[in-house]
Amino acid sequence: MVANFVECILEVYLKNRMTDYQDSLFNELKMKIKLLENQNDQKAGRMEEKLLLWLVSETIEQSGDGDELIINLLERISQIRDIPLSLCYQVSNYQFKRLIGYYSKKRESIPHLSFQLDVSIFEKLKSGPVQIKKATSNNVNIEINDDLSFQPGSISVFPFQSLYIPSGIIVFINDAELGDQISDLSIVVRQLIYTAFEKYDKLKLMEELKELNMSFENKLRERTQKLQDGDESLKIEIKNLKEKEKTLVKKLEIAEKSSDLNASFLMNIGHEIRTPLNGILGFAELIRNNHIQDIEREKYINIIKTCGKSLLKIVDDVIDLSKIESGQVETVKESFLATKFLTELFDYFKTDELYKQKELLDLRLNINVSGNTLIETDPNKLRQIMINVIGNALKFTEKGFVEIGCKLEFSGSKKGRPEIIFFVKDTGVGIPVSMHDQVFNRFTKIEHDISKLYGGTGLGLTIARDLIEMLDGKIWFTSEPGRGAEFYISLPASAILVTGNEKQLTARELKTKYNWEGKTALIVEDDEMSFIYLKEVLRSTNIQIIHAGNGLEAVEMAEKNPEIDIVLMDIKLPEMDGYEATKRIKDIRKNMPVIAQTAYAMLDDQEKILQVGCDEYISKPINRRKLLTTMDAYLS
Repeated sequence: MVANFVECILEVYLKNRMTDYQDSLFNELKMKIKLLENQNDQKAGRMEEKLLLWLVSETIEQSGDGDELIINLLERISQIRDIPLSLCYQVSNYQFKRLIGYYSKKRESIPHLSFQLDVSIFEKLKSGPVQIKKATSNNVNIEINDDLSFQPGSISVFPFQSLYIPSGIIVFINDAELGDQISDLSIVVRQLIYTAFEKYDKLKLMEELKELNMSFENKLRERTQKLQDGDESLKIEIKNLKEKEKTLVKKLEIAEKSSDLNASFLMNIGHEIRTPLNGILGFAELIRNNHIQDIEREKYINIIKTCGKSLLKIVDDVIDLSKIESGQVETVKESFLATKFLTELFDYFKTDELYKQKELLDLRLNINVSGNTLIETDPNKLRQIMINVIGNALKFTEKGFVEIGCKLEFSGSKKGRPEIIFFVKDTGVGIPVSMHDQVFNRFTKIEHDISKLYGGTGLGLTIARDLIEMLDGKIWFTSEPGRGAEFYISLPASAILVTGNEKQLTARELKTKYNWEGKTALIVEDDEMSFIYLKEVLRSTNIQIIHAGNGLEAVEMAEKNPEIDIVLMDIKLPEMDGYEATKRIKDIRKNMPVIAQTAYAMLDDQEKILQVGCDEYISKPINRRKLLTTMDAYLS
């Protein structure tokens, strides 16, 4: 997959050679991609989003004309993703007016296309892009002239708005033989389209302002003499022109601020991606040296693992922020024990690589509620908030302690009902008073040697604030330089379902143990290292393990071994993929639990995984506790 993506990049740059600076960046990219292909395919696949973001944003930045900007956007995305035909329409009263288009056959004219969408599609477009599986269906109708050089397949429709085009869509028509080329990167493409039209408005405003200024100067020269003669009507006209100029200047300032914000976003992400990539690629090259000692090799592997987690955190932060800002995040409330929730977090960070590297640091658990305190909120959102805050505390604390816990607070609560407050305290470097008002802003990072060492996007606390507000809660902190920081996350009183006598609990008292002696698991995994990892994770559970290396073998084993109690199914497999293998296994044993373990993390992939019959799915890289608790729900 990455090799094909690199070939697309090569073709784009060879056809559109630009500055020496870009040639230098491109040569550097080729070298790094070549090294990346020797690494884990999963990690390489996640980089496609970042590379698309980087390359297309370069095109947006260099475009100096509005129409040129849009055609460059369509051409660059289409060339990189092998999309033969892309079109930009203005939409008014469900009528389409084609503005510009790109056709991969450059020597041929863009095909005539009659394009109609069902009203329901327009409603869906209000919340984001729409993927249409077939070029002709009940919801869409396309008529294309007969000399089209490819068979149209699925269609990706992206909405946009601007000052000069109040409503419009960009349509990517995929080749049926190649399949869908865009939906797995829809969030990134949508961000790029948004950024492009922000700049499009800025360019158009600048053109209009320039023309207005020229008109104003000409009229001013022509009527200066009349003004001297006391022509009152001319004074009024000049006043109106100046007011119009002020309005346009204000619009331009708004467009520039928006453009600067997006430019800052792209610049920060581009820089932060390079930092862990340098570590991964550099130390991966050192490991290939046969002369290094085992202890050094182990050290380098740990560094690569840490860099990989940093890179994954950057990817997750960017995707999470994009989803929050586009309104795609929904809360799903569940009831759960506060003590169990915090204990699982404590165990998770006890095995964290960053914590293990800090020998002078102690991780503490301080739960000041009873063991039966039950709360109702979205556990996944709350967990993400706590992980972001705890991760910051570990990063900026070299010695002393990081303490996580919760308590009940009655002060300020309504009708005597308490609020539950989670807290994270540390003895780290602290936060300067001058930065207290900026901590929750995007890309805000403390200038310190530690932040330079570990990097980061500066989005973690921004995401935490946005998520806790979605849960009707609050987040705040107290801190002084050199004396650490204390972060507090509160949930409303309505989130507490059951309380009891407060009791100090420890992680050891609540630690869950799994014993599945007499049970059998079928692990379907073609990657040897992934199978070894799963085998080691399950070693302490006493479960029997059967291994299948591809989908066909998995179906045969499920048929021949009735003692199998659960299946861990990889999706990307040789011979037969995990989708088809799951369908056949469910035909053999309908009630057999199948848990998908996959690197496909996009919403469409998750829906497909469940539709073929998988009972659950776990995204790679696999979290040990998540795997065990998910399996326990079916085995206990």
